[in-house]
Amino acid sequence: MPRKTQRRNEQGEQSRHRILEATLALAAERGYDGTSVALVTEATGLPASSVYWHFTNKDELLAEALEYSYRHWRESAPAWSAETDDDTGDLDARIHRRLHRAAAAISDSPEFWRLGLMLALERRVVEPAARRRFLQVRDETRNGVAEWWRQVLAPLRCDDETVGRLARFHLSVMDGLYVGMRANRGWDGDRLIDIIASGMHAHALRAGAGT
Repeated sequence: MPRKTQRRNEQGEQSRHRILEATLALAAERGYDGTSVALVTEATGLPASSVYWHFTNKDELLAEALEYSYRHWRESAPAWSAETDDDTGDLDARIHRRLHRAAAAISDSPEFWRLGLMLALERRVVEPAARRRFLQVRDETRNGVAEWWRQVLAPLRCDDETVGRLARFHLSVMDGLYVGMRANRGWDGDRLIDIIASGMHAHALRAGAGT
């Protein structure tokens, strides 16, 4: 590839990242409706033509920004595979560690989670692409969580219904912690996680025993 073309591509990618990061910051503060291309250009110092070069419209921009935030979060979040997350010990200890890791993974305020939850609670005549994208990455997250539960519960021979139930509850716990820890700074998050983890462990044992 000619050097000028390579440099131009690198500059274009840098501009795209600046646009996505500025969009995420604005959306976290103003929400979907309060974010505009004009505000993005003001925040980045780039002309509107640069934004529209990379993204067709605001809806596509926010959808791509949400995906961008999610992928960056996944790079630092715990691996879903029980074989690679360095979990050892009995089932109770593994569940406790996993939930504490989940809480730590959302403590950095991943913007996609905040924007996605706001969009998920809304109902519009025309569904925004950003909402659809959030639901897609949410399904991906739930599937990863379910795979972790399937692996750690294998010795108990729990059925798919139990695995799916625990995965859904696991994701709901992450939602609740994300909202709760920002709404009330006085929460004892570690204590809450320990209570929840103990309950999930007890449920898994009962399901494995067929009771």
